[in-house]
Amino acid sequence: MEVAEFSSKRKAPISSDEIMFNLDDWELETNFSIMGSSKIIHQFDYALVSANDRSEIIPIAVLTGTKQERMEAIVLLHLRTKDLSLTRKFAISGSTVTPYENFLSGMFSVPVIKAVVLANDDKIVRISYDGINSKSSVIAEIPKPITKKHEHEDTESEISMKDEIAMRHRRDHTMIMHDILSLARTYGDLGITKIIYKCNLNYRSALRAVNELLDNKLLEISDNGGAKQKYKITTEGLSMLEEIRHFTFARD
Repeated sequence: MEVAEFSSKRKAPISSDEIMFNLDDWELETNFSIMGSSKIIHQFDYALVSANDRSEIIPIAVLTGTKQERMEAIVLLHLRTKDLSLTRKFAISGSTVTPYENFLSGMFSVPVIKAVVLANDDKIVRISYDGINSKSSVIAEIPKPITKKHEHEDTESEISMKDEIAMRHRRDHTMIMHDILSLARTYGDLGITKIIYKCNLNYRSALRAVNELLDNKLLEISDNGGAKQKYKITTEGLSMLEEIRHFTFARD
């Protein structure tokens, strides 16, 4: 598999989030292998397996190697989990993600994070780009007061729901960017009014999306716009659209 890159000096910051799980509810597996519905055996760097239901699995991939290999890892993680009929998965990165990696992350619903943390009263296990770090939990040394759950405190299911909503919002944003690029390829010189109408956006949202595409050098200002500023797709933008077209078969 080959994923085309595009040049950009601007890099999106990696998420600072660390996803946390209860160590009593989840077991950590390394070099995890499992056969998918295609009869292909898939291997992951790590996997969280539910202690209550062994069929509930969360694959984890570590992004390493060249930019090309990192992008391929994001796509492969999506394809493999889809073959396993799994929905949750995470990619761990120790460096900033490129705009293209960020785009693929949103398109295929693969959160790129810094670490996965498992903890209980006695132990904390942290899986990061540097490997597994395990230590005794400080919580175990401190008497725990009996407290009533605050009415605004998130339960695990509420947190999961918020994660799902956030990823859906990010995927919608990704597809808006894709639609604007498709319009620019179709119409050549593209004005803000057509973007607002075709993508069902307000002026502020459309302008924000266009500026992001300009920053990433996927769009550029057209010389043929006359009095009204118009935009056209760049070579990098065309390259991205071509790769997305190849990946479309893999989307849900």
